[in-house]
Amino acid sequence: MLVGSIYGWEPGKDDLFDPLSLRNRDDCLEPMRELRKYALTKGIELHTVDVVKDLGLTPSFNLYVESISVDRSAPGKNCLLLLETSLTVPINDDFDYLNQFDEIFTWNMDLLGSRFNGAPNALLNHIGLTQIRLPNPVPHDFFGGYPPFGFASRPQFCCLIGSNRHASRFDGRELYSERVRAIRWFERNAPHQFHLYGNGWKVPRKRLGRLGKIIYRLEKVIPFLTRKPVFPSYQGAISTKWSALSRSRFCICFENARDIPGYLTEKIFDCFFAGCIPVYLGEKNIQNCISPECFIDFRNFKSYDDLYQYLSCMPESEFIKMQNAAREFIFSNAFMPFSSQIFASTIIDRIYRQIT
Repeated sequence: MLVGSIYGWEPGKDDLFDPLSLRNRDDCLEPMRELRKYALTKGIELHTVDVVKDLGLTPSFNLYVESISVDRSAPGKNCLLLLETSLTVPINDDFDYLNQFDEIFTWNMDLLGSRFNGAPNALLNHIGLTQIRLPNPVPHDFFGGYPPFGFASRPQFCCLIGSNRHASRFDGRELYSERVRAIRWFERNAPHQFHLYGNGWKVPRKRLGRLGKIIYRLEKVIPFLTRKPVFPSYQGAISTKWSALSRSRFCICFENARDIPGYLTEKIFDCFFAGCIPVYLGEKNIQNCISPECFIDFRNFKSYDDLYQYLSCMPESEFIKMQNAAREFIFSNAFMPFSSQIFASTIIDRIYRQIT
């Protein structure tokens, strides 16, 4: 039996394979369970690194989930599962770091291409690069039946689900601040038609840099003095995204960053599963992956006023048409590259060829 050791999940104890883990929100760990299940078909036993050491096993390979310092004492090939952008995890575009791996699995088309971060990719010429898509677990509620079509079962007009965060570096492509602009527009202009969900919105917008931290601390004084919420639309955290999306007609669905080729996360798919129509901004070439009939492209509007006019005047027949298009996409072959199963088989098949 071959052995794979997984780094980057602390504390480990194989928690990332446990569907009952407290960290398995919205079944986000399904891809890892699929990875382990498919690995077994190839005669590979997968564990977190602490379990491998406790059992006294010798790994054939080490899979790093996101950017963790490499354990140079560990035997076997080193592979990197690169999931986030460098705006969130800056080391993800550091050549010195990336060159420590034998194989990198990523969605990043720039890294997979001939140039990366403005430099020739020849700097990575000894590394194997394999394309993956970020996997999208199908919510358990979806298997109980697709939500009813139309407006009747959706008492909420529009929502936004996300955490109050900021990018890790200054970059014009970040969209954390754009989410805040969207929130503020709805709070000013359609306060009863907008609901904000997620973590961290009881305090002011998080900001980057020394000046940003000073502004943040000053802004924290205002709600303390006025006794008013910082974000009036904030409804609190939610147990599942489905619980909010299945009750909403539209969702402000902005990625963490825009115009990074290949960066397409679970956000738009969460909307599709729940029958909610996403207002999307992020992947520049999203129409090459998903039919424009399934979503509303925010780039088509000059302002939030124009967007609101479009949303509020949309006939129910048009809304149902978009719901149908999204449902058809989920059940089509076009969705398969974004599934947990394809994610798992792509990674394990590639590693298996390298270690056997």
